[in-house]
Amino acid sequence: MRLSIIVPAYKVEEFIEKCIRSLQEQDVAQTEYEIIVTNDGSPDQSRQIVENLQKEFSNLRLINQENQGVSIARNEAIATAKGKYIMPIDPDDFAEQNMLSQLLHQAESTDLDILVAGFEIFDPQGKSIWQTNYSQLAGKVITGVTGYFASRGKDVRDPDRSWAILYKRKMIQDYAIDYPKGVPFLEDGCFLVKVFSVAQNVGFADSIFYKRTTTEGSATVSGVFYTEKAINGFIAAAVNLRTFSTKNKLSQNQQGLINHGIVKYVLLSLFQNVNLKSIGRFSHIVAKLKAHGIVKLPIQGVVEPYDKYAKYFNVSPYLFFLLYSKENIIAKYLK
Repeated sequence: MRLSIIVPAYKVEEFIEKCIRSLQEQDVAQTEYEIIVTNDGSPDQSRQIVENLQKEFSNLRLINQENQGVSIARNEAIATAKGKYIMPIDPDDFAEQNMLSQLLHQAESTDLDILVAGFEIFDPQGKSIWQTNYSQLAGKVITGVTGYFASRGKDVRDPDRSWAILYKRKMIQDYAIDYPKGVPFLEDGCFLVKVFSVAQNVGFADSIFYKRTTTEGSATVSGVFYTEKAINGFIAAAVNLRTFSTKNKLSQNQQGLINHGIVKYVLLSLFQNVNLKSIGRFSHIVAKLKAHGIVKLPIQGVVEPYDKYAKYFNVSPYLFFLLYSKENIIAKYLK
């Protein structure tokens, strides 16, 4: 089998059928790919909708589990996948018709470990507001570390998305890569750091395959990134990456990307609590980090601006607190 598409499902009864049908409207025979939906204990009609669609589509599989979160749902699907490549898809998005053949041909013909597909974002009214532009990368085969940073930039939307990307299943198995437990927000980013750190051949598809609709009340807008749950998750992600690096023999370049991810998640746990009114909470987070053995941050391979803040932190977390506070005050004054 060439491809396993994995779809976690929780409270998505109004979207899931459109998503699955778009994944079936492709130019690849059903015998060559499978769609694995993990029902994460959804209390709505998501399971029933998928079961009805199974009567229509022979390549649609359903896994039922108690609610454990999107990471475990994806991991369960990956564990049972049979395809040469795995591609995560979010259940409230959908795919362009007749695109899989093109993507699979590009991945297989150049033996890619990762193929990054293009996507387009729409507002709730259906108006296109942004899309990827991989024209400068299309046709090239680059290393995973280079590909990780190439997919990012100042104006890039959703840089930490793991969906609409093809990953070679053997690579995931060989390095025991999974989505991290206990990381409720930006869990995709942790997965991405691991897969890109070990990938040798990465490609980009310039055509738009994936259609994503924005919704109000996202994690960044609603303020959940500032909660204890989010902070614990960011620390758990840093620990997960540290553990991954100790279990695998990595080159200096590969370790540098892991270091970048560790620093990023540690700083994410701190950034929103750098102001004089939250010094006590900041100290509380620093104590949490120390409890997990995070006293000094790895610098090698970390890129700006995280490298600068990591150096501040390594002198003293409170030097980081003072200098980052000063930068924020100056930035507000200059507005």
